[in-house]
Amino acid sequence: DNHVVILVTEGNGVITISGRSFEIKPEAGVYIRPNEAFCITNIESEKIKLFATVFPTPEVPLILATMPNNFLEDYPVRVVIADSKSRNRMANRYWELLVDKQVGCTMAAQFIGEIPESKAAPHRHLYEESLIILKGSGYMWTENYKAKVTAGDIIFLPRKQMHSLQCLDPEGLYLVGIIYPGDNPSISY
Repeated sequence: DNHVVILVTEGNGVITISGRSFEIKPEAGVYIRPNEAFCITNIESEKIKLFATVFPTPEVPLILATMPNNFLEDYPVRVVIADSKSRNRMANRYWELLVDKQVGCTMAAQFIGEIPESKAAPHRHLYEESLIILKGSGYMWTENYKAKVTAGDIIFLPRKQMHSLQCLDPEGLYLVGIIYPGDNPSISY
């Protein structure tokens, strides 16, 4: 009964989801529906690096001996590659949805974004948010703390947590985020 959302950050390969195979590469968002299984195959000598989000959190992962053939055909597209031409502007920042209801994910949304050297106005969300810093550095501000963030860091923000992400890098900050539950990362209050 778990949903899985993946972001590939390095390497090329194939992901098989319950009998259907898709190519994956860096900046690919992937969605696996509940009751589907997946297997990732590396097609090059370079390692594949990825971040996987599972929700709700399972007690333990289930390892299967064989791949089931129960791919849900209602949503044939499960891999979305980031395309900077598809980015949405939000103030001086840009974001693009990768995994959302268009690939059958109705409980969460995965986005990729760019932040120039700047600081966002403090804000809150009614959803949980996880951010993964892919490139650049800066600070994550909350009501009581300021923490340095850099490439590879993962930030978890519970619902209603006041926060502001500041980019200190002249070349900008590049990140991926997951919101749960929700489908629009630009909604704040």
